Amino acid sequence: MSAKHTAQNQPTDFTSDTAFNTLLAGITAAEQPGEYHASIQPSWLQGRTTFGGLSTALVYEAMRQQIDPARQLRTLAVSFVGPAPDGEHRVLTRTLREGGSVTHMQGDLLCNGEVAVTVNAAFGKARQSTISVNGPSLPQINPPEASKPLPYLEGITPEFTRHYDMRFERGAPPFSGAGSADFGMWLRFREAQPLTMAHLIALGDVPPMPGLNMIKPPGVGSSLSWYVEFPASIPELSADEFIYYDYRCQAAGDGYFNNVATLWTQDGTPLMFGRQVATVFER
Repeated sequence: MSAKHTAQNQPTDFTSDTAFNTLLAGITAAEQPGEYHASIQPSWLQGRTTFGGLSTALVYEAMRQQIDPARQLRTLAVSFVGPAPDGEHRVLTRTLREGGSVTHMQGDLLCNGEVAVTVNAAFGKARQSTISVNGPSLPQINPPEASKPLPYLEGITPEFTRHYDMRFERGAPPFSGAGSADFGMWLRFREAQPLTMAHLIALGDVPPMPGLNMIKPPGVGSSLSWYVEFPASIPELSADEFIYYDYRCQAAGDGYFNNVATLWTQDGTPLMFGRQVATVFER
């Protein structure tokens, strides 16, 4: 996925070394085959660990450097195993199988010698087919300008959220004691930059998980696993374009929430389908 670059995002006080593109560019090959260097800046933290969308995108970027561009990312299966602090880390990748149409890869983000995030990905080239099924239609919703911004509150909202413009279209924010976990949100990067597949992966993990909005503070939540699928055709996205994120809880119990998500462009083109198992701790 490529994108036209416009410069209409809201300004921030971040320096160039904190930009998402800079962190992607920092994924460089090490001496051992399949090993890469990765750097994470403090502004991308979510408590004591790195925002999961970034850590997943870093592993994906290491994989992408080894894949034939004709093989598009089709699925990602992510397990958030342990904390990923800021600093210098390693990404280890290996090809599980390279078939005639599909390549399966596995990648780990290693922090202080321990696995923090593990990713399994499938990259597949287009096959000849006469079948085409449109994805789900974007429901009737309010535009971004008519939706309520989710502000950054120092010490309350996660640090990484400063990099994103998030606006609740429906539903309740975290720790509001809402009667429903479901919500809809518009979101985009604040820093103007071309959008790639790695950016889309990161956008897919930005919103607070369903379930946090049903409890009162204090409390905390984290992702246990995350699975995403991508449609066959992904359009170009401009750097200032909002993405609509529909997030719903299918079931919950014992502190575990089973959530599903769909992402669309502003003109209603599906971009991503996701599943998540999240843990929510009430204190």
